Amino acid sequence: MIGTTAASDARALSAILVAILSLVVLGIPIALSVDRKSRGALLTGTAFLYGSGAIFLELLALSVLNVRWTLVSVTIAALLVSSASAAVARLRVPVQPTRPPVIVRPHLFDAATLLTIAGYAVYATLAPLWEWDFWAIWGLKARVFLDAGGIDWRFLGSPLNTFAHVDYPQLVSFNFDLVALIGGEWSDRWLGLLFVAWSLAIVLIVRALAARETTPFLGALITFGLSGLAVSRYVGLAEGALIAFGSAGVLFVRSALDDDDPASWRHGALMLGFAANCKNEGLALLAAVTMALVAESWWRGLVRARSEGDSGKPIRRVFTTLLRLAPAYILAIPWLLLRATHALPTDIAGGSAASRLMARLPYAHQILGFLMAKLYQPWLWVAVLVGILLAPSVARRRERFVFFVTGIQFFFYVGAYLSTPHNLRWHVLSSWPRLTGQIALPIAFVVLVMLANSLQASQDAPHAEARPDE
Repeated sequence: MIGTTAASDARALSAILVAILSLVVLGIPIALSVDRKSRGALLTGTAFLYGSGAIFLELLALSVLNVRWTLVSVTIAALLVSSASAAVARLRVPVQPTRPPVIVRPHLFDAATLLTIAGYAVYATLAPLWEWDFWAIWGLKARVFLDAGGIDWRFLGSPLNTFAHVDYPQLVSFNFDLVALIGGEWSDRWLGLLFVAWSLAIVLIVRALAARETTPFLGALITFGLSGLAVSRYVGLAEGALIAFGSAGVLFVRSALDDDDPASWRHGALMLGFAANCKNEGLALLAAVTMALVAESWWRGLVRARSEGDSGKPIRRVFTTLLRLAPAYILAIPWLLLRATHALPTDIAGGSAASRLMARLPYAHQILGFLMAKLYQPWLWVAVLVGILLAPSVARRRERFVFFVTGIQFFFYVGAYLSTPHNLRWHVLSSWPRLTGQIALPIAFVVLVMLANSLQASQDAPHAEARPDE
């Protein structure tokens, strides 16, 4: 019996490792079709995320076409996507980059970052996935779909299964199914390694983006400081994937606003589109980014219009910016259409959300106080606020976009609590730490970059005293 269990665990471990490697291989041509200049950490991180997102789209397409999921059908679909992406990468005309490409040079702090990820890997694989929401939502749907050979719309449409959040997008569940298809059977023993891979992917992307703006030492230090925010302690839920895709999307769009690099726009839009397919909070993030981009683009267009005397500049700038975000909506629309077609209910919108909102508004100050008391890692948010206040005003203006996105997300979350059909206290306690953890990484990144660049500027100033190396 012990030998049988050990053999089964070994097969499950092999399946998850092969799945992760396959997602990277599948994602490399996709990442290169988005940006032919990608190399090293940036290429590896984006490749895994694109592979993970592509598998979701492939399994979704197979279900819509009524093609049963098998390892053969999934492999053929993956080869088609990979070949098409490689062809696009070869045909794409290289564009002169707005800034020179950055080579990420290893640093001692990178070892500390990898040690953090290794510690998370131990935590994520101590036992089979244990979270209740994995059993009732993400893992349950993956297991049902695996047995059905595709999306089981009868299961999702049954009123008896509304506890499983049947309206949620399926990117995470479909990645579980890929592992099961490769292994030939369902096993949740090592699925935690998928969450390690999502965390490592965003860490690699953060490392590459930080290297663009700071010194090798500060870039490695910033990445190490953020590595704890890149991991999700809710192993088995969609938070790990949402943190990776959502944070990457926001940071790439931020980079695109700075240098108007087409590749950064493409990365940002695609990552946000996949974030929208992780769970409903990803859709809220896409809406928040859209609103923040409209505000930021209008402001920048207005400033440019004043200097050039062109009153139509703000409107054109907003339209151009939103057009660059179109791939995100193209990726989000298929599941939204399928959800509407099959009339899958959303619990927050059930009943009279407006009447619940109006009934709770008089107690909004008490609800906000409760949210502040239950904030995810309150010391982190205090540090973020202090960092924002310490940063130069010029740097704060440069980071308006990320501040807007974070503020709008908080507004969305508070609105959801004010209109929730569930017991408010229970809803806050069961979700608020996860929600605030989802949006922590981008704003922490910009604060650390602001402070790092401020430190560099003070050291490079003509009046700065020379300091011996210690």
